Amino acid sequence: MAEAHNRFDRDVDLAWRGFRARLADHVAAMQDGDGLVLEPLAEESAGPAGPCVQFYAWNEDQVRCEVPSNSHLAHDRRLRPEDEAFLLDLGLNAPSRGADDPEDGGSPAFWIDRPLSWSDQLAELSVRALREVWGVPHPLFLRSETFGAGHTPVFDPPGPQPEARPAAHPQLAVEPASEEHIRELIESTVHDRIGECPAWDEDGDLVLKIDGVLVFVGVGPGGATVDLFAPIVHSITGRTRAAEVVSDLNRRWPHLKFVLVDDRVAVVNHLPASPFVPAHLVSALDGLAQFLETVDNGFASHVGGMLLREQVPDHECVPESFEDPPWTPEGEEDLPLPLLALRDFHLEGRIDVPAKTVAAIGDWEAEQLRQFLDLSNEQQVGWTSEALARAASGMDDGVAEADAKAHEWELTGRSLVAALELVERRGDDPKQRAARSKPLPPDQPALFDNPDEPTLFDGFGE
Repeated sequence: MAEAHNRFDRDVDLAWRGFRARLADHVAAMQDGDGLVLEPLAEESAGPAGPCVQFYAWNEDQVRCEVPSNSHLAHDRRLRPEDEAFLLDLGLNAPSRGADDPEDGGSPAFWIDRPLSWSDQLAELSVRALREVWGVPHPLFLRSETFGAGHTPVFDPPGPQPEARPAAHPQLAVEPASEEHIRELIESTVHDRIGECPAWDEDGDLVLKIDGVLVFVGVGPGGATVDLFAPIVHSITGRTRAAEVVSDLNRRWPHLKFVLVDDRVAVVNHLPASPFVPAHLVSALDGLAQFLETVDNGFASHVGGMLLREQVPDHECVPESFEDPPWTPEGEEDLPLPLLALRDFHLEGRIDVPAKTVAAIGDWEAEQLRQFLDLSNEQQVGWTSEALARAASGMDDGVAEADAKAHEWELTGRSLVAALELVERRGDDPKQRAARSKPLPPDQPALFDNPDEPTLFDGFGE
């Protein structure tokens, strides 16, 4: 109980210190004719003036502070002798005349004149008078009245503050109240770490970019964990080799977990969410960043795939405009016609294309298929980034369309990976190599000899 009482007293003292600082700033800014009255909320009518502290600016750089004397107060609020002695100890002058007496340069109230530059001293004695003479327990129990020429802003005592959830602190654990509270703690921790505004995607994951790699931070099922997920390599052609590399990575980086999913390698991490420890999330992100610094094209080749990195320039958390977005359908016009024809097979997520058909589009050349795969992956990452940027800005226009385009190019990439695997397998077969080494008849046209002439794929995408 004593600890709770002490904490309450500290909170009250802190509130009064903040109020005193605001009051000093206001008094220092007052101009001739400006006035301010501070009085307890409970005092509706207690005499001609009632319990209060008032300020009045005059003579260019002077301000008078007054506390009513008994001549202005109702009987039940009259000052006791010890109250009057306390006001004198604070530095106020005793009343120099009665309420109805002629002006004499003093005041019928307890008063003090000081230059505006002494506003800190005036604010201090005013707070002490309000607390110890008038018994105001907290600045919340004050009301104010500002008057004068209107040059000085209105002074308002602090209003009641909404109940705040515990904030994340690097050294403190927090028991979250809900999954939404966990997301607030994640956002606060990441913001404190990187100093930027993080964005959330439509799946409820915080999206970061570390060394060009998209990192997703979200809440696990039931709010039990904070999950980190970062896809790093895609379009893997040899799963056996990739599995060996993943196993080695898990041994070399014990604080991270590497997984092989379909044709991709990703890094994942799961942290306890209850209690939420900000330092644990910061440490996990730092460890992930340390690993991602080592990832390059050589790493991707070692795994047997390609890096999954954003190819477009960094975007702000809230883009100013999408009048000229970096990724538009018109941006695909310069892509090879065979690749666009293959993409058209997958419009709106349609059909799986036989690997032989895709291989034929690339003339059964592994290098040609790899070039198509590079372009396809670039389009997928670009459209995905465009969707994330629009979602982060709060502008829903174009998000679904960009997601759909990204999905089309993802399916296109998968078809190219299957065709590339087929070509590489057939490259190991002597019969297939001999068959492909036979020269074509001289009058047989190439599959895409002239882009202006009709081809086997004319009509796709129309």
